Formats: sequence, structure tokens, C-alpha cells
Amino acid sequence: MTSQDFIKYFKKTYKNRTSSFLSGLMLMIVDAISLFLCIGLSFFIINLCNPSAINFRSFIYYAYYFPLILIVYYAAGLYPGIMISPSEEVRKLTTCSIFCFFGICASIVLQQEDGLFAFTYNIVRDSSNFGVICAFILAIPITAIGMPASREIGRHTFGKSKWWGVPAVIYCTGDSGDEVISRLIKRNDLGYKPAVIINSRNTDCTMYDDIPVFPESSDILEAIKQLNIKVAIMCDYEGDKHPIMNSYRYTITVQKNQELSSTMQLRDIGGILGFSTTHNLTKKLNLFVKRLIDLIIIFISALFVIPVMLIIAVLIKITSKGPVFYGHKRVGKNGKEITCWKFRSMYVNSQEMLEEILKNDPERREEWERDRKFVNDPRVTKFGKFLRKTSLDELPQFINILTGNMSFVGPRPVTKEELEKYGENAGFILSVTPGLSGMWQISGRSDTGYEERIYLDTFYIQNWSIWLDLWIIIRTVWVVINGKGAY
Repeated sequence: MTSQDFIKYFKKTYKNRTSSFLSGLMLMIVDAISLFLCIGLSFFIINLCNPSAINFRSFIYYAYYFPLILIVYYAAGLYPGIMISPSEEVRKLTTCSIFCFFGICASIVLQQEDGLFAFTYNIVRDSSNFGVICAFILAIPITAIGMPASREIGRHTFGKSKWWGVPAVIYCTGDSGDEVISRLIKRNDLGYKPAVIINSRNTDCTMYDDIPVFPESSDILEAIKQLNIKVAIMCDYEGDKHPIMNSYRYTITVQKNQELSSTMQLRDIGGILGFSTTHNLTKKLNLFVKRLIDLIIIFISALFVIPVMLIIAVLIKITSKGPVFYGHKRVGKNGKEITCWKFRSMYVNSQEMLEEILKNDPERREEWERDRKFVNDPRVTKFGKFLRKTSLDELPQFINILTGNMSFVGPRPVTKEELEKYGENAGFILSVTPGLSGMWQISGRSDTGYEERIYLDTFYIQNWSIWLDLWIIIRTVWVVINGKGAY
């Protein structure tokens, strides 16, 4: 393929589209619908609690605020919604919603002829305005969960379309870009579509998964410039980076380095620039907030979780012999041994079955030594397969969270045998409370190898924020519904 052939290929595949305008517009429509539903739900809940306090349909009267809210989202950089990290997106959506909703509440108060005092007095006689304010305050946590979730659904829906996202040029050296390219192809929702690969070690033109691969040359760079492709992604690229950074509107440098963190800040030390990092999960205030959120989620979800657990317990007793719960010893925070509770999903004699499998099946033994689990595990009961597929077998870990030896989000709890695989990272990972869900669980679960698990756990600790936790919880729901990587 020549550079001219690439131009024809690009125009045919992408219809000369290099802008993310359409992606941003569709995401804005998703936000408008989500905003409408979230505020409507908050008004409905207030009306349900006190029908005389508010008219459920009255939220429609405040619809003229919606375009203004979307403008605030736009000003915060939430569109096109592609070049933004998930935790940053959750943070901006939540803070912008708080700003807008409190602004609406303030306008309601200021509309009173005599200001705040008249408004406070009128609450006694007419609670409608007070009900509206309560509804908008309630809308804050609802939108904090609902809007990122709706964006996640929108991205997965739109990701299948040709118009979603932006074409990108991948710069790599040898196979340094393989992992990034594979992930971008697999995750269409991310919005980066590899249009061409520039490999500094290539000597001729090839194809990689239907993507043209070119060596560095002035012809192909001129063709890219002619097509006005705006995004470049450099994956451990050994070539000259300065022309790349000057030629594109957006340049992303990918370096899988555990020493890098999104919490890094630029510091001036007497004219010398350096980077500082913070271990956020060592701060007492952050630990308190994280624990408080765990308890709030526990008590809110108890009305739903307890009946479901009772039903599952009965079904386990009916479908197989043995206890309902299974306690597995794991290594918790600071190396302390904890009992991780699950619903029993295996036969009672699973240990004897395991010994028999390892003795007679070399392939299974190799799989066990590598992953500490089996695909299509014969020890799992029929009902246990359903529990594992839906992750319902982990509901008893709510007990662990309530007692404080686990959190809703954190590194995956490991066994003593697994700890050896973590090497020098073991102490760092054990410095925080393990979680029911985490980066590993939302990134492929059982399909993820140990090296990737270690990287994801260290990434979580280094980049922790309350917004990252919230995004992981939202993403966990999607992964559980999808059921991918669970066995």
C-alpha cells in the first residue's frame, strides 16, 4: 500500500471524518435525556414521600434550565467525552451538577419578594418551593450515579457505529503498540479508532488486523497531514517525538510504567521542575470518607440485598448438600489474615476433586498453577455456575465490608500462595483494604493474567480518588450484567 492508497482507504473508511463533533453531539443528547430522567426521579421520590410537598410533574417547569446545565457541562470539557479519564468525568459531572442545582435553588429563594426570610416563613404555609429545593438536592446523588451510567451505556451503543469516535495515528516501535491497538479495537466505546500505524522498525508496508502499517517516511506523514487527522498516540515510540507533538492537535503518550500516576503534580524547587506524588489512601480523612461511603451503600442496599441472600440460601440448600456459606482465608490489609465469605458454589468434596484433577490431568494442573482456577470448573454445581456468572456468590462479602476488613472497592484479596506472584509489589498492595470490586474485576476478571492484575491493583492505589471508586462501582454493575470474564 502506498501513501496515495492510504488516502483512498481513509476516505472510504472514515468518509473524510476527522472531527469528534458528532460523538460530542450524541453524548450531549444522552446527557439531556439522563438529566431529564434523574431530575424527574428525584421529584417523583419527594412526591412519594410527601404528596402535598410537591407535584411530580412540576419538574417540567424547570426544563428551561436544562440547556444552561448542558452549557456548563460543555464549559467543563465534558464534550466530546472521548479524551477524558473515567474518574475525571465522574468528578466533573458531579461538581457541575452540584453547582447548577444549588444555583437553581438559589434562584427559587431569590424569586421571593422579600428574599430569604420570606421564603423561610412561607415554608410553614406553602411547602411547594421547599419540596422543589429538596428534589434538586436529592438529584445530586442520583445524577452522580445516573449520568455516568447513561454515558457508559451510550458509549457501548454508539461504539458499534462508524461515526463514533475519532481516527488516530498510532506511533510505535516493534510490538510496543500491540496491547494498546488490541484494546482500542476491542473497546470501541473508548472512541479512539486506529486509522494507521507508524512503526519505526518497519521497512515496508504491512497490515495489522486490517489496519495499514507504514515505516517512517515523508510520504505517509504528508498524507496524514493532508487528511487532517488530529489525534496521535505514541506507544513507547523510539523515533523523534517533537515533530509528532507539533503536528497534531492532540497527542497521547502511552507508557506502561508503575511509577507514573495521574496524581502527579508539577513542583518548582528553586527553579528546578520536579514531580510529586501522593499516596491518597494513607490520609486519615480519605480513609474516613471511603469507610463512610461503604457504610452508606451497605445500609441503602440492605433492603434489596437481604431478601436476595435469603432466596439464594434456600436454593443452595435445595440444589446441593452442604453449608450455605463458604469461608476462604485471604490476606487482608497489612498482611492480616481474613475470612472472605461467599455463597458455596462448589460440591462439598471439591478439595478431593481438585487433587484428583491435578493428579490425572497435566493440562488442568498447568492451568491451575498459572491462574489458580479453571475454565469450566467441574467442581462447580449447576446453581453455582449461575451464581458465579452473575457474581451473586460474592454477596456475603457485604458482611466483610460491614466488619471493616474489606471495602466495596479495592485491590483483589489474594491467598498466601498467590502473594508470591506479586513479588516486590506485595507490600504496596497489602497497604490498603482489599475490595469486593476493583480495577481487576472491571477489566476482564478471570480472563486477566497475573501481570495485568498486579498492574491494575497498583494503578488503583496510585491513582485513588473518590471519583475513581464511584466509576468502578458504576462500571461493576455493567460488567456483572454483561457477565463477561466470570466463571
